[in-house]
Amino acid sequence: MMLTNEGESNRPVMTSQEDREEPGYGDGEMTNGTEGAYLLLFLKHTILNPVTARDLEHMKSKILSGIELNSPSRSKRKALRIQEPEAPRAAKGRILPRELQFQQQEGGGLFYGNYAPPDLPPIPSLQYLIQDCSKPFEKQLTCSDVKDDQCRLSMNKEDVENNILPLLRNGENLNEGIDVTTYDMAGNEYPMVFKIWATKIHVLTGGWKTFCKDLGLVENQDFVTLWVFRHVDNGGLCFAIHSRRLPVFEPIKKKRPIRQNYH
Repeated sequence: MMLTNEGESNRPVMTSQEDREEPGYGDGEMTNGTEGAYLLLFLKHTILNPVTARDLEHMKSKILSGIELNSPSRSKRKALRIQEPEAPRAAKGRILPRELQFQQQEGGGLFYGNYAPPDLPPIPSLQYLIQDCSKPFEKQLTCSDVKDDQCRLSMNKEDVENNILPLLRNGENLNEGIDVTTYDMAGNEYPMVFKIWATKIHVLTGGWKTFCKDLGLVENQDFVTLWVFRHVDNGGLCFAIHSRRLPVFEPIKKKRPIRQNYH
């Protein structure tokens, strides 16, 4: 690389073998931001000749404009730009992350963000033990879902009516409670009770408290996906639960799409 000393605009400076080993020496053109940044470490407090200064300025303008520098094939590619809808607002004017909006899936389910769970719980040990199975549905955990004194998983009425009630059999009484087996994604079993409280709130209770503690579940940040199915061997009612943690610190209101009537 040809450098000039301060006050000497045109006279070349002799380069040593060590200089030739510096990053960027001998390159006809700087090819990417990483190389340029690395090169800058060696150019601190150095007066550059016009060619090198122009190359650095060219690199800077390309990075700031969102366009990659010339690739080895000397072709230019625009940086990926994602068009996103306006983010929803939470309480107190805070804007929720865009990726955490509800997405309507083909099967009718609503899930937070760009997330589409499989139709069957992805638990290898249950692969051949699932008989009738519901579509998956998801819930953001609330304070009452994880508090020690109330620890139970409450479920949305519409989710229960669409996914769980069709699997119930004669003689199973929600007021008295139905013994169920709940599986985590590792296939561990937790005995629980599925029941209805005050004739309107459907909950999983019993072993739910242990399940929460074992998985370290917390309110607002953890979202649980549930599958409900009948066990092939004994016909028992079972739940499979997957959890995922998102950067959310307030409840997200679930807005379902408005159904339009066409005549």
